[in-house]
Amino acid sequence: MVGLLTGLLPSSPALAQVPSGEEQAVQARDLYRMQEVRDVALSPRGRSVAYTVRHLTPARSATPRTRLHVTRTSGRDDPRLLSRGRGDVRAPAWHPDGTHLAFVRPVGGTPQVFVVPLDGGVPYQLTDLSHGAQAPQWSPNGKRLLFASPVPESTIHRQTGRSPVSERPGRTASDTVRAPAPDTLLVLRHAQTLDPLDTLAVDTDGRLQTPADTTDTLRTPQHSSIPDSLAAPAVDRLTALSPDSLRALFDQLRLRPDTTTVAVRPDTAATPDGNLAQVRRWMHQNRRSGAALVSSRLEIHGERQLQPTPTYRHHYVVDVPTGLRSGQPPRPTPQPVTGGYRSYGQADWLPGGGQVIVSGTPSTDRPPDRVRQRNLYVADLDRGRLQRLLRLEDYALTAPTVTTDGNTVAFRLQALSPPGDAPAEVGLFALDGRSKPRIVTSTLDRNIASFKWSADGWYLYAIAPSGGGRSLYRFTPFARDTTDGSPPAQSPSMTADQPTSRDTFTFDSTMVRPAAAQQMTPAARAVHAFDVTDATAVYASTDPTTPSALYANTVSFNNERPLATPNAEWLAQRQVATSERVSASHDSLNITGWVTRPAAAADSLQHPLLVQARGGPPELSAPYTPETWFERQYLAGRGLGIVEVLPRGSAGFGTAFRRANDQNWGPGPARDVLALTDTIASRSWIDSTQVALAGTGYGGTLTAWLLGQTDRFAAGVALNGVYDLPALLDGGHAWHLVPQEFGGYPWEDVPPFSLGDPVLAPNVSSPDSTGQTPWTALHSNSPLTYAHLIRTPLLLMQGGADRRVGPSQGERLYKRLKILDRPVEYVRYPGVGHDLSASASPRTRLDRLVRTYEFLARFLDVAPSPSARRP
Repeated sequence: MVGLLTGLLPSSPALAQVPSGEEQAVQARDLYRMQEVRDVALSPRGRSVAYTVRHLTPARSATPRTRLHVTRTSGRDDPRLLSRGRGDVRAPAWHPDGTHLAFVRPVGGTPQVFVVPLDGGVPYQLTDLSHGAQAPQWSPNGKRLLFASPVPESTIHRQTGRSPVSERPGRTASDTVRAPAPDTLLVLRHAQTLDPLDTLAVDTDGRLQTPADTTDTLRTPQHSSIPDSLAAPAVDRLTALSPDSLRALFDQLRLRPDTTTVAVRPDTAATPDGNLAQVRRWMHQNRRSGAALVSSRLEIHGERQLQPTPTYRHHYVVDVPTGLRSGQPPRPTPQPVTGGYRSYGQADWLPGGGQVIVSGTPSTDRPPDRVRQRNLYVADLDRGRLQRLLRLEDYALTAPTVTTDGNTVAFRLQALSPPGDAPAEVGLFALDGRSKPRIVTSTLDRNIASFKWSADGWYLYAIAPSGGGRSLYRFTPFARDTTDGSPPAQSPSMTADQPTSRDTFTFDSTMVRPAAAQQMTPAARAVHAFDVTDATAVYASTDPTTPSALYANTVSFNNERPLATPNAEWLAQRQVATSERVSASHDSLNITGWVTRPAAAADSLQHPLLVQARGGPPELSAPYTPETWFERQYLAGRGLGIVEVLPRGSAGFGTAFRRANDQNWGPGPARDVLALTDTIASRSWIDSTQVALAGTGYGGTLTAWLLGQTDRFAAGVALNGVYDLPALLDGGHAWHLVPQEFGGYPWEDVPPFSLGDPVLAPNVSSPDSTGQTPWTALHSNSPLTYAHLIRTPLLLMQGGADRRVGPSQGERLYKRLKILDRPVEYVRYPGVGHDLSASASPRTRLDRLVRTYEFLARFLDVAPSPSARRP
């Protein structure tokens, strides 16, 4: 296997290594030189590819800079840079004739869509929405462009004039509005001409009433023909008159009474000392100014901050002006495709260019946070109408992708019950509605991430985690009638099995008709983005020998060639450590991982071993990214041997392996880590007396749990872990994991006389002794439960804006250990979320990496390889 890993790219001269005498190990500051290929988009004919490359800069507060490039898929031309300057350029999209590219770039911090001609010219800013634009897609004829935008709730309220569904207890959406009943007025008319001369407020019984909401009970009409000297007496004098006197006065002045109603000026005052409506308005002003964050949402946590009010993802279409090459025409006005208090996901054009298929939540009176169902809809752009295309009961349908001929749509489906246990799969549906949905990826038993049709519609390509990497797969969902492998003449289609169209189905086993699948890339490679035509495939990936590169291949996948190797220059001066895929059998499971030997390690020298726990639930796992590759190489260059373990519960090994850690985040996975560690620790180049443990996300959770069970490790490092599982339910965006992984909520089946019971609760029943209750499972798998047993030095690192698990998780374990006077150190990175590589500045990333090494060096006898000692 070592030969396979080191020889994946033997034909790439850009990745060749210089003689070892001139090499040195990967250095910390090389992180600033690392570049990552991200978005990938093939031109319509597959002759060129547009891609983005993210650069890191050493400035203290700098954010990564992403640039847009174009190159030929033949590999014969050097890449051409299309965008310069700072900013996160992303989502390139080709015009159907290949002459223009649309892309997204921030303007004043807000992403907007730009269009640039391929033959040169200044990028033209197509959108200028206050809430931004993203995911541009050209219409089939290239005259219009579809894009998405996150619309704030307040904007939708202004657009619709309707208030959203609210769960505020004892409050309604309209209780800040106080509209007094209209006044009943007595109109005094001239007895002969009947012209209105004056008004007088009376009640329903005809009695005069004291002024209330009106400013003047008695008022003179503005256009009265009667002089002011003849106006009626003041209110306080009239109210003193008896009804007989009032009638006599009317007769004397020749006035004729009449009644009418007039609206009263609405109450708009906002004050803390007013009536209840005025108090509420005053509080609402504080809410809008940010003085108070008020929420009644279920999903209050975002990725990096609280979200007291939601945003809704909507789609817009805009006519692209002509003359982009010659100047800057007036910016067109986008037209909404979707709207209201519903969110819509990915969308795709139908061939005619007048309709779009989009996924979205159904129309309901329930708050959006409570709705998990997702359906497919067809939006008719010319009629402004949205019609349901497909609903599969108890499933979320997302990511519609239409074949070129417009006959079939592929979509991702995720079962809603049981929640999260089944992997996301791909289904097909004929757009004429005369066939049942067909699920085609079941035999793969992997969680499908992204997928695309080939241009002819015969192949469906998809990325899915596999064996610790991310592989590219190809499915053949339609039968072929030819024997030579060439596509048949007719278009691929689904066979109709019902006489009329339907849009709603209930899942049944006849829908599961798997398609043949092929794994096109090895598990040792992590494919991050790809695109395909009928003849060419391009993909950006992380490989054992390079953190990121772009490759092209034929669709037979037997002619790979590098198109962009942005890290080749600095890697040519570095010695890359070799990684070996290893496995161990434990508890009838095959536990997989990688072992990395320090670069240029001498056979006679033993090295300390760093065990890194990876994997776990996808929401908390640290994926194999360019930064993961760099961390491995940097630590190996400092003289550490590394074993990375993917214990039970990790994605990419099938459903049974994924479910093997249900209610078992601690004991089972911990034994997996120890089993693979024992297998590796006997190697001659490893000093088995010096072993440390580290992990990120779920790996951090497992690290802290293991340190409470054993003193085998000399030191531990945990980043963004969950240390109090019941608290994840209340304090983290990933709270769905609690009922999903532990079969219920912390308050279910609480043991008698536990802290969860009211002190005076009568007749407390015992929990079911036949199985582990959610309460028991959550507490027995929480590292905080065993914090008093931790004596190993521990470095706790926490993103200060990690709302996925809650930033208090690290603080709670740290405080517990400090009270116990245990060797612990806490590092908090302000503004950083759960995914460090996506939310931290380059300087913060480097600090985390170097700080990890420095802490381990305090407790391990780290002797850097000779190449690492060079300046």
